[in-house]
Amino acid sequence: RRARVSSRSPYTGTEGTVPAVLDPAVFKAYDVRGVYGRDLDEDGAYAIGRAYVEEFEPRRIAVGRDMRLSSPAMCRAVIEGAADGGADVFDVGMVGTEMVYFAVGELGLEGGVMVTASHNPKEYTGMKIVRRGALPVGGESGLLEIRDRALTITDRSTSQRRGQVSEYDVWPGYVERVLSFIDVDAVRPLRVVIDAANGMAGAMLPPVLERLPVEAVTCFFEPDGSFPNHEPNPLLPENREFIVEKTLTEGADLGVAFDGDADRCFFVDDT
Repeated sequence: RRARVSSRSPYTGTEGTVPAVLDPAVFKAYDVRGVYGRDLDEDGAYAIGRAYVEEFEPRRIAVGRDMRLSSPAMCRAVIEGAADGGADVFDVGMVGTEMVYFAVGELGLEGGVMVTASHNPKEYTGMKIVRRGALPVGGESGLLEIRDRALTITDRSTSQRRGQVSEYDVWPGYVERVLSFIDVDAVRPLRVVIDAANGMAGAMLPPVLERLPVEAVTCFFEPDGSFPNHEPNPLLPENREFIVEKTLTEGADLGVAFDGDADRCFFVDDT
């Protein structure tokens, strides 16, 4: 089943009826996830962004994205859909998932969308959607209704006020909030190996680490959606081999391996 999007598509550049790739199966229990181009494309992302706003009627939302190769275009599509649905959108750019959640709470927004496929292989795209308070939107809290509505969207015309889109720099506030959870002076010097897996942890961690008495051995910190070293899924044993070996060879106090959007991590100790 595919939704149909009519009028001009800014993503395909064609006139008339444009088929949106939007497989209903991409709507999972807690997020949206599928292979880019096969299960979900930019027109499908537009439909989801618009359906989310029409279903929940938020006045203001935050939208961010990870470093996947498809994420810039997918994020633009979500923003367009949300704005056409009538919501004002704060574009927070390339960030970790937790940073979108932080923006929702910090700015008192009614919701947010993170364009990410989390720990999945490079071919995947997806979204994590939240409402006010950064509470997750899942299968039992509105995601299936968003699915049903998205599959019926037929055009890009706006019957109401189009929302405004503005950029918002979430970084300074996020770093301060993270550091507020601990007493920095109480942290003893540590040698820590960190595997960012070319995911968002490579961008998120440096401004925090520079404020800590931690000697960080940073590995694969360059965000790269092609994941040239290994998949960003530390739950799989084969993806943990690096952090285990590196922690031992470096004689570190501990090792930390993050997933792609940096909202989960796996710890190994000094043994």
